[in-house]
Amino acid sequence: MQPPIHSAPPSTHSLLHVDQLAQDVAPVDNGVDMSPEQAARAVERARLRQGVMHVRIRNFYCTLEEIFDPTLRGLSFVIGTGNGRPNEPGRVIDASPAAVRLGIIPGMPLRRAHRIAPRTRFLPASNERYQPYLQKLRERYRAYSRIIESLPLADVFIDLRGCELAFDSPVTLGERLCAEIAEMGLTAQIGIANGKAIAELAALMSRRDGRQGVLYIPPGREASFVQTLSLSMLLQLRSAGTGIPGALPELAETNETSRAHTPDIEGKSEQADPIAVAEMLAHLRDFGITTFAQIATLTEDGLARRLGRLGGWLYHVAQGEDISLVIPDVPPLSQNARIRFHHAADADEACAAARKLANYLSDRLREQRLKGQSIALILWPYRPQKRETRKLVMGDDGEEMAVTTAEESVGGQMLLSRHTDDADVIAHHSLMLFAHYHREGHRYLQVQLRIGDIISALPTYYPPAVRGRGRPTRKLSR
Repeated sequence: MQPPIHSAPPSTHSLLHVDQLAQDVAPVDNGVDMSPEQAARAVERARLRQGVMHVRIRNFYCTLEEIFDPTLRGLSFVIGTGNGRPNEPGRVIDASPAAVRLGIIPGMPLRRAHRIAPRTRFLPASNERYQPYLQKLRERYRAYSRIIESLPLADVFIDLRGCELAFDSPVTLGERLCAEIAEMGLTAQIGIANGKAIAELAALMSRRDGRQGVLYIPPGREASFVQTLSLSMLLQLRSAGTGIPGALPELAETNETSRAHTPDIEGKSEQADPIAVAEMLAHLRDFGITTFAQIATLTEDGLARRLGRLGGWLYHVAQGEDISLVIPDVPPLSQNARIRFHHAADADEACAAARKLANYLSDRLREQRLKGQSIALILWPYRPQKRETRKLVMGDDGEEMAVTTAEESVGGQMLLSRHTDDADVIAHHSLMLFAHYHREGHRYLQVQLRIGDIISALPTYYPPAVRGRGRPTRKLSR
């Protein structure tokens, strides 16, 4: 029986607990079947791991300024762009709770904020002092999942499918992260749901009605939760308009079986402009529609005719349907995985391991919406030596290092004509590499497969043109 896959960094298969990874990618000759109870527990773990966690840090900049200067606690102050002075052009980045009670909100011009509250203190943003806290937050986020989507300031979307920690329920996971953020002196609002928009709404409600910062919306309860909210909460959403079915064309030529279970994919380019959301809410307010419950009583076709694609998205959210996905920030340079044998494996076992690695890496690429173009296969042959010899080789960092003959590896790399995430294509080319470097009678201790030249399968987000954001200017007639 061969050991499970080891990869760097360690990773899990989509929707599976780390202790189930060994069974998922174990060799064919394993011969171990799970009992019905074990299978039921695995299904329950997979069900619990589905979802998106949204973390929103409340008053991030102002809280850090209070940490740096405790005399600011309880005072009304504002963090602004540039020099932060109200007599210069700029906008409010963050406002303390006391300033918010006076009517100042983030995004407001500094001059207007000064007219509203002239006694409020205006401070510039100290980005250099904020960076250590931002770095610690990102490290904590990545400890909970390898699939994260960062947002402005310190907020984030975390895909629980990439979580490698053991937990009983998403609530305990959110409470653990909330406690870790509280140790840094920050206040977190955490919402967990099946999509980004509903997770954001849950995060906004996580500190209300006596809640302690974590609100989990179980599957099937999304509609009953959303329909208790006001439409004005959409103004605070960063993911408004995402998850619209059919937002993008097909990204690759796939077979019919893969298309049958592949959901529609949306990208950051499909995010709605905040001005468009505000205009939509103003239009609905003119008809007396102010809650999600009123939207749920309407028809999708009617909203789509009146409001366009954004109206169709609003209808689905009101019905509790949110299929928006977490888009990873930056694709990794490569994905690799390795199988170590406890014995000297022959060519058939090495080929079976290469196929397992191809399937495993293909699932990882599709899970993170990535594609690779280069395929590298590395083999560690078994070479019994009566006398151990050493030689100097060049390491990855450019320095010389001594290795034994038994530690030498063979392998090569192949560049494809196009980027792919298909398991059959990856397996075919990895087996071609194996056939090229394999010698008759050789046995192997390890097999490693690496996918490089990785790109994101989704387009880059570009904000809409400035001229297209507002309403057209009406020409004045004399």
